[in-house]
Amino acid sequence: MGKYSKIIITSGPTREWIDPVRFISNASSGKMGYCLAQEATHLVKDIVYIRGLTEPKYSEPKGARIIKVETTLEMRDAVLKEVDSSSILIMAAAPADFRPKNANESKIKKEEGSDTLVLELIKNPDILVSVHEKIHTQNLKDILRIGFSAETDLLDQNALGKLRKKNLDFIVGNYVGKDSKGFGDLDTSVIVYGKEGSKKEIGPASKETIAKGILEYLDILSKQESII
Repeated sequence: MGKYSKIIITSGPTREWIDPVRFISNASSGKMGYCLAQEATHLVKDIVYIRGLTEPKYSEPKGARIIKVETTLEMRDAVLKEVDSSSILIMAAAPADFRPKNANESKIKKEEGSDTLVLELIKNPDILVSVHEKIHTQNLKDILRIGFSAETDLLDQNALGKLRKKNLDFIVGNYVGKDSKGFGDLDTSVIVYGKEGSKKEIGPASKETIAKGILEYLDILSKQESII
């Protein structure tokens, strides 16, 4: 992969606890991150797989160093520890954007006479924004940042907005939702947007094929100094 010696891949959902038996999460299986980690072993030796609560079959890609996390804060800290010069960060995880302001130490009971429960949430830190801050604070060099944008509508607009806001080199956009193909084992389609204006559609295909296509495309571009 040219000048890059390490690939860091995040995968799966994070989990934010409301009380000891309930939590906030999402439907991500972790399959895309897992497929990327499996394919990445063909490109560099040092593969770091930072995973949330992936499905068991997507938890241990061969040849990768595995770091298990649960919350978004834990995932942020793990990513920041691993990111250094000459590394590629692929944020394929689906970290929870919000967490309860106050998690109950005991199970929340259903109150008699009340049909509602008010749950106050606060924003989790944006992991990619934190990475951008570290890069500039420590003057790190040759770091390639790839994000994912799972959307229910306006894919081009939302993905390109995140690309700029989060200072990414590339972002992989796809549609998700009950009637879409973004989560789980189903085939999917993605669009890879580059900060320089490139746009590459991959799929529809299996996530194994999509992962291979993404990495092959990035490998080609990483060798073109004028682009990256």
